[in-house]
Parts: sequence; C-alpha cells; structure tokens
Amino acid sequence: MQQSCTPYRKYGVERTLNLEPEAKKLKISVMGLSEPILAMLDVALSMDCFEVTAAADEDAQAVQAFSQRYGCPAYTDFRRMIMQNPADVLFVGAPLHTCGEHIRQAIQNKCHIIKMPPAGLTFEQCASLVQQARREGVYFVTAIPGRFEPAVLRLRQELADSEPDYWHLITAVCHVPQGEIEPQKRWLLDPKLSGGGVLIQNAYDLLDEMVLCFGLPQQVYAVLISQAPDRQQRLSITEDNAVVSMKFSDTLAAQVMASRTLGPERRHLRMHGKDKFITLTREDFSITDNSGNLMEHIQFSPEQFHGTQDLLDNFAKAVLNPSEKNKLSPPAGVDLYTMAVIESAYLSARTSMPETPSRLLDMAKANVLM
Repeated sequence: MQQSCTPYRKYGVERTLNLEPEAKKLKISVMGLSEPILAMLDVALSMDCFEVTAAADEDAQAVQAFSQRYGCPAYTDFRRMIMQNPADVLFVGAPLHTCGEHIRQAIQNKCHIIKMPPAGLTFEQCASLVQQARREGVYFVTAIPGRFEPAVLRLRQELADSEPDYWHLITAVCHVPQGEIEPQKRWLLDPKLSGGGVLIQNAYDLLDEMVLCFGLPQQVYAVLISQAPDRQQRLSITEDNAVVSMKFSDTLAAQVMASRTLGPERRHLRMHGKDKFITLTREDFSITDNSGNLMEHIQFSPEQFHGTQDLLDNFAKAVLNPSEKNKLSPPAGVDLYTMAVIESAYLSARTSMPETPSRLLDMAKANVLM
C-alpha cells in the first residue's frame, strides 16, 4: 500500500521547513568533499536557512570544482579554512584521522558540527568531542537521516503504544557487499584509522536505531571474523563479519549480524513480540502475527524520504529559534550511547567476555538524558 506525504505527518514530524523570513542564515563551511556530505549540502541549500561560505578538501581538483559551482573560497588546507572563514556550522565529510584536531579548533571557535557517521573513531574520541562542544555551547551532531525516516518514526510510534515487556527479541541484519577498495580509501581497512570494520562502517545507523528505540543494553558480547589469510594480518585489518548479542533486560535480547562479504545486499530490523513481529527496511514497514498473517504493510515512496531535510530543519530551528518546542532531536550527545555499544563490542571481541556499555559512560562521566 503506497502512502502519500500526508500520513507521514502523523508519525511525529511536522514538516514546516522554512523559518521566519527575517531569521538569519546559518553559514556553512564544508570539510571533506565526500559524496554524502555534498548530497547533504544540496539539501541544506534548498532550504531558506543555510548558505555555504567555504570548503576544504585534500583533492585540489575537487576543491576547484566546488569553488566554481558554489562561488565561494575553497582550500586544500583544513586549518586555513577554519581560521580564515568563520562559520556557524561545519559539515564534516573527511575521515576523522585527517581532521580531528581541526574539528576541535572549529568547536573552540563556537562552530556547530554536523558530521557523517561515525561520531568518532573510538568512544573516547567521541566523548571528548561531545564534552568540548558542551563546554563551548555548540552542538555536535552525527548526520543520520534514518532517525527521521518514515519507517523508523512508524516503529517508534508502535513501540510507544505497546505494553511494557511486550517485546522480547530484536534481530538485525546488515549485509553490504564490498568490491575492491580504491587506493585513496585503503585507510578503511586499518582499524586504527577507520575505527573498526563493519560495525562502524556499515551498521552504525542500525545500532543507532536500536539504541534510540530501546535504550542502552546492559551487556554486549561480540564475535568478529576477518577473511585475512593469516593470523598476523587479522591484527592489522578490519573485520569482515560480526555477530553481536545484547541483553537489554531480563526479558529483551538482541542479535546483530553485519557483513561485507555476504550477499545479496540486505538491511533490516525486526522486533518479535508476544503475538506479532515488526519488520522494517528503509522502504517498508510491516506487522505480521506469529502465524504468518500480514496485519499491516506500508511501502514508502521515494517522495517520503525527507530524513536529511528534517534533520537539518530540526537542527536549524534548535540553533536559530531555541525553545522548548524547537529542541534538538535526538538530544545532543546520544551518539555516546551508540559509540559505547560499539566500543563494548570491540572490547568483548578481544576479551571473549561480555562488556557493559554503561561502564564506559560512567568512566567518561558522559551521562546523557535520552
């Protein structure tokens, strides 16, 4: 059953994208001209509340093309752009191992940060950036449009309407087959530079959805597998497959399977309850009873995928018109929960023991209200 944009509003998002005419525009600087960040920039510039003022990338040709297209200064030096072109918000598309210190400088200059996931290479780095942003009074936001997509909003509505302890099992699958990695992206195979393998690179938004819906798991246990031919190589490259088990409560558990070697491409989240289960992908949402009878099925059309626009709209309102109504959603810092789960998974894989994400939050004194 196809749905129009009108039913989408009932899932909790009022899509009033334009701010007051007299409201100032947020000036954007772009650091790292990756495809996802450029796609997000195009969406931002289609709105009334953003304008781009500068960009930087290590690729001189990309920088020149950007400057010609948008008519603004562009640099091959991240630091120079940060110092010479103060902005209200920095869009970060560059890998963190090349720009972490420049993000810190931008935050120190009272610049908000919107970056492509993950929020950090490690939990420690993420906590440090979030805490610095709090001290400076700015937002550090991870750009995950899925938080605002209709399937996830419909899921959260269903969960809100459910009785306590109704759900007992969550299963998630994320298979993203990957071909030969281009030479300039070989850093993605290095766990120290990339932050890890399939959990961070492929399944970050999936884990983020689970944490937003169900909170922080009590325990995390993980097994990671690399396809490298010998044991020594496996120590220096990222994992290709991961199985992560989580305990949320005495009555709710979850299992996540992530891979870049299995196919075909598949990404879904499934919640099993007492007498029905919910399955969602980006394109559809379904409820099925335990006898296999389809109770509800919503297929979302491409016109309903406004996640990036809603994310930017929410951010702009929180910055330009701060109020109880215009709170940032989700609250700033919730990425610490997702990063704590991922960090716990990697620790568990090394120790072969369950790990506790809340322990990491306590150690970082990074309590965030969800």
